[in-house]
Amino acid sequence: MSNQTGPPVFILGIRPRSGTNFLWDLLRLHPQLSAPRAPVNEDFLVKHSDHLARYAADVRRHWKKWDRSDDIPNEILSALGRGLLDFMQEEPGARLITKTPTVVNLKHFHALFPQSQLILLVRDGRAIVDSGMRSFGWDLDTAAHRWKTAADEIRRFEKSKVHPYHLVRYEELLQDLQGTIKEILGFLDLDISAYDFEAATTLPVRGSSTFHRRSGHKVSWSPVAKTANFDPAARWKQWDEGMLRRFDYIAGDRLQYFGYEPTSYPLPAKTRLEQKALDARWYLMRGVRGTRKRTNKRIGRIKKSDDKAAISA
Repeated sequence: MSNQTGPPVFILGIRPRSGTNFLWDLLRLHPQLSAPRAPVNEDFLVKHSDHLARYAADVRRHWKKWDRSDDIPNEILSALGRGLLDFMQEEPGARLITKTPTVVNLKHFHALFPQSQLILLVRDGRAIVDSGMRSFGWDLDTAAHRWKTAADEIRRFEKSKVHPYHLVRYEELLQDLQGTIKEILGFLDLDISAYDFEAATTLPVRGSSTFHRRSGHKVSWSPVAKTANFDPAARWKQWDEGMLRRFDYIAGDRLQYFGYEPTSYPLPAKTRLEQKALDARWYLMRGVRGTRKRTNKRIGRIKKSDDKAAISA
């Protein structure tokens, strides 16, 4: 990407509802950063990179008799990444900033985009689960397990200590917007004096699970001006004891890893047995849903096949 004023910037959020749109909107207030081409809103390039990693490994196997270098798969991935960045570029000479609300396949990021800069955005798992329940009807158990899995993905990535990245907690943006943005701009080697901090403090809200959302209506991504009542970090604190205890049982130690305090309700023997019973029910229901989903897919394929046969006849 030699025509850019600096390396591309990727924002990867731990899960949907982690604030990737908010951080992306904030950083685009810097004049050197530019959004990707339409219709790309969330790129998902890293999430599906496992296909490219397998492709690179398969190609490499055929080349072994000519070249035994272990770097070949990564070189192939890097070449594919350059092509993807070229596809994403909207404005020649602008510095691309893009986002995705997932860290699935995070391990492939630096092989695919070695010259890019990475910002990892995390948020209190209870706040993410609460927002997803309000916005999209998530169930607490599944959402908590998925947040835990994503947290583990980041923990493995951090332990590898291979390449630089910058980790941001969503709550830090709420508590100290100016200081947090300055840290990010420093990591990205961007001119802090060129940033519009006044616009950042009055940035409208997009996609809130509750703020200016009418009951029964879908989440709106239209910008809405903030008021003093906007407090996205506090909603999960309205949970009852059972919900708080359930999340802590599933993912409390991951909360601590990112510097969040679990609710720390004591778990006597009877309560631990209750939690294990809830685990068993969740795993059973997950299996039922998986079977139903696979059955529906098979029925769909059979129906399509029958439709094609009828048309041919």
